[in-house]
Amino acid sequence: MKNVQWTGIHGKEKLEFKDNQELEAYYEEKYSHGGYEGGGCVLYGVNISKLYHEARYRTALHFLEPQPQDVILDAGCGDGGLSIQIAPRCGTVHAIDIAGNALNPEYRSIPNLKFQKMNVEALAFPDAFFDRIVSVETLEHLIDPKKALAEFHRTLKPGGRLVLTYPTVNRTLMQRLQRKLGIGWHLDISEHLTEWTYADVVKHTRAGGFEFLAAEGIAFDFGLFGWPKYKSRLFAQMITKLSLGIRCFPRNSSFVSISFRKI
Repeated sequence: MKNVQWTGIHGKEKLEFKDNQELEAYYEEKYSHGGYEGGGCVLYGVNISKLYHEARYRTALHFLEPQPQDVILDAGCGDGGLSIQIAPRCGTVHAIDIAGNALNPEYRSIPNLKFQKMNVEALAFPDAFFDRIVSVETLEHLIDPKKALAEFHRTLKPGGRLVLTYPTVNRTLMQRLQRKLGIGWHLDISEHLTEWTYADVVKHTRAGGFEFLAAEGIAFDFGLFGWPKYKSRLFAQMITKLSLGIRCFPRNSSFVSISFRKI
């Protein structure tokens, strides 16, 4: 597939970290070299990864429903691309990341966007501080994501909303069927320290004291039936658009968005 380009974290050996200091050092180094800019999958000039990323932000905002007076946490904010979309819609957005150099410097002047270097597993905020918390593609990068869920529960107000997006890569019904039949392939992502299914995300979050509200898929998994995507630019655009448009099957989507309420 000479017109398919993978860069960055795909197909590499799984990373291992003995503690959060090593994790912090890794991401500080990563963002000192541009972070995720330019990484991902490009098919015939179509940046598939970018389209998926934009879709994650859209569905996260849809479920988050920020209100004018809300105090919101963007947990694992990266360069702040989602934070700057939340900021005009709420009172204050606190953006945190384990890498102190993650936030795009251009965003530091936004008055109600407060960035701090912070470990998601140990939030330096008081109990019941936030109205809403959003965490996009972060839990899978953590050493102990259940600690993060406990911190989200602690710092959310009673009835507060939690919105998660998570990549259930290679754990969909389609992928499991293909592996059982001995066809298809497994796409490893080196930075993912856990691989939860959609059911795992719901189960662990419920166990952390949250009530499930709603979910939708972000990118429907066609499995091998999506092979035409690799044949031309037109098919790459068409099938990716179709994949991102099928939202009602979170169990068979490569990425999911789920909203919960603190109980």
